[in-house]
Amino acid sequence: MEKLDNILVCMDLTEMDDFLINYASYLVEQTNAQKIYFLHLLQSYDLPREILSEFPDLKQPISKVIQEELEEKLATAFPHHNEIITEAVVLEGIKSDNLLQFTRDKKINLTLFGKKVGYFGRGSLARRVMPLTPSSVVLVSETAVAKIDTILVRIDFSKMSEIAMRTAVGLSKHTGARIMALHAYKIPISHFPNYAPEDEKRLQVKMSKHGEKEYVKFMKRLNLDPQAIPCSFQYDKNYDEAQLLYHYGLMNQADLIMIGSKIKSDLANVILDRTSEDLAEVEKNIPVMIVKDRKQTLGFLEALFD
Repeated sequence: MEKLDNILVCMDLTEMDDFLINYASYLVEQTNAQKIYFLHLLQSYDLPREILSEFPDLKQPISKVIQEELEEKLATAFPHHNEIITEAVVLEGIKSDNLLQFTRDKKINLTLFGKKVGYFGRGSLARRVMPLTPSSVVLVSETAVAKIDTILVRIDFSKMSEIAMRTAVGLSKHTGARIMALHAYKIPISHFPNYAPEDEKRLQVKMSKHGEKEYVKFMKRLNLDPQAIPCSFQYDKNYDEAQLLYHYGLMNQADLIMIGSKIKSDLANVILDRTSEDLAEVEKNIPVMIVKDRKQTLGFLEALFD
């Protein structure tokens, strides 16, 4: 597992910040975090001199004012100043560019974003910049409880699933969380035009048994015991893996859904895979950790933007 020692918390100066600070405090208590940055990305504003002359207090840069406010808030709300390096940062300019550069420069390996369920705001910035950060990402809603007793890992037997499982095991060592896994499989019914309902059930049994064999191989590659981390095999009939994961997480009281995700480009945007994108939707209030391969993501972004 990549160390979760350099944490970045993205602040938007709303009530959501209180929940992010609380969740960040929990992570610091449960991991070997060494540094934590609380970052606000500020859009550039150029005010006319006539306006500035009417408001002498505005002669101080807005970024400096906001940074001082953040520092005051952290002084009372974040109790770990003396334990790890803590820094409030405000960056002004193009938000996505600043975020990418900051995570590169500071070697951030975990970024926290707010995911608003009840508060005003749809979290569009988080969804837009999530793919751009090379670090793994945790999406936290204001309804989430700051605890990790149960982790649900999405398994598709890929390299990214291996990284996600290793990350879950590493986090479990810190938190004592139990780990469970889910593999969602699809049956291409269109290839069987004359199938009957009993044929579909028979295919489900075969796919589940095949998944069980693949899971044993998968865990063997990681030197893990498949019996110690149970995996459920479910038919994704509606081609909505994110909903299956979320429902299973709810039914089994998961505190964190963990998914290994690659980024890709559709020429117009840099995006995550569909399941990760769907889990990032605001109506899903279980925290989600989107695990990335930092080196691979950096290589992709440098090739794309250089």
